[in-house]
Amino acid sequence: MADATPDAFDADYLLVGGGLQNGLILLALAARKPQARVLLLEQGEVIGGNHIWSFQALDLPDTALDWARPIIEYEWPGYQLYFDDSARWVQGVYRSLSSEHLHRLVLDAAAGSEGIEVRLGAAVADVDGHSVQLADGTRLHGRVVVDARGPEAAHPMGRGRFSGGYQKFVGLECRLAALTDLAAPILMDSRCAQRDGFRFHYVLPFAPDRVLIEDTYFSNTPDLDVDALSREIVAEAPRLGLQVAEVLRTEVGVLPMPAWSHFRAADASPITGGYAGGWFNPGTGYSLAAAARLAEHLSAVPVADTFGHEWQRLTRRMRIQAHFLAFLNLLMFGFFHGAKRRRLMERFYMVSDAVIHRFFAMRNNPIDMWRIMYVGAPWTPKGWAKRPEQPAAAQVAASSAE
Repeated sequence: MADATPDAFDADYLLVGGGLQNGLILLALAARKPQARVLLLEQGEVIGGNHIWSFQALDLPDTALDWARPIIEYEWPGYQLYFDDSARWVQGVYRSLSSEHLHRLVLDAAAGSEGIEVRLGAAVADVDGHSVQLADGTRLHGRVVVDARGPEAAHPMGRGRFSGGYQKFVGLECRLAALTDLAAPILMDSRCAQRDGFRFHYVLPFAPDRVLIEDTYFSNTPDLDVDALSREIVAEAPRLGLQVAEVLRTEVGVLPMPAWSHFRAADASPITGGYAGGWFNPGTGYSLAAAARLAEHLSAVPVADTFGHEWQRLTRRMRIQAHFLAFLNLLMFGFFHGAKRRRLMERFYMVSDAVIHRFFAMRNNPIDMWRIMYVGAPWTPKGWAKRPEQPAAAQVAASSAE
C-alpha cells in the first residue's frame, strides 16, 4: 500500500484518536499544508476529553507559533513554588489550554478547509501500516497513519520499586466565594500533609473568581480516591487563600512516569503518537512539548519525506531525552521515599530558570544533566544542599505589573 498512488488513499494523514497529540497535528497541518488531506477519527463526541494542558516557556518554541499561537488560552509571566522553609519564583511564560478550547479550534480548522475532516463517534477496531479498520467494518487508508489513542494504549509499567511511578491528581475547577488576587500559577505548594509519595497543591488562576485547584502526588501507585480527595480540596482551599463557592468541573489524571523509556519511533507508518508511543516527558508527565514536536515535524516536511533525515534527527534527540528523564524516575521512585522525595524536589528547584525550562521542554544539554544529577543525588555536598531563598509575593507582583 505504501507504493500506491495518492488517489488510492482516503487521506494523506490519517489520525486515530482526537486527543492533544492529533489535535495539534491537525492544527499544524491546517496552517502549513492547506492542500493536505487530513482525516481525524475520534470514538467520543468531543475532541480532547476533559483536560487542562499546561506548558512552559520552551515547550512551544517560537518556530511553532505560526500555527500554535491560537492554542494559548491562558498565559502568565511565571509561576510560584512553596516548600516548608522556602519559596521560589520561576520567571518565564506559563500557559494553559483547555480541552473545550482545543475542541473549538479543531472543528473550526475542519470547517475552514475542504481537505480536513473530523469524524466523531468513529470507533476504531484495528490500525495497520497504512490503514485503519473501523468497528463497522469500513477500512480507510492513509499515506501516514498516526495512532494516538491515549494513555490506556500505553505499554504497561508494571509494579515494583524499580518500575517508576505516577503523577496522579484530582483537580477541581471552582468558582470562588471571594475574589482572589492570585496573579500567577502556584506550580507546587508542598506545605500540606504528606502521604502517598510526594504531595503538593497546584493552582491555576483563570479569573479572579475562577481557579483550578489540584491535589497532586508523585506516587509509586496509580490508585486515587476521587471523592475523598475532592472533599479535601474544598476543605483545604482556605489554606491557599481560596474560598470555594461551587465546583464547576472535576478532572482526574494518572500520568505514567516510567523508570525505563517507553519512547517508540518506527521508521514507517503507523506512527504511535501520544502517551502510547512515549511522546511525553517521563520526568514530569507533561505531554504538550513532545506532542508539539511531532506536529512540527509532520507539518514541516513533505509527506513522502516523513521518515527521512529530519525524522531520524528528531527521534534520536527524543530518545536521548526520554532515557535520561526515565532514569531520574528510576532514582526518585526507587530510592527516594517519604521526606527524602520531598527534599529531592526542593533541591531540584535550586537550579536556574533556564535549566528548569529546558527540563520541562525535554531539551536538556549535557551540562543541564550534570547539574540536575549533582543537585539531586544522595552524594550532594552540604554546600549544594541549602534551600532556595526567594520570597514569593513580591516576585509575583513585580512580574504582573510589567
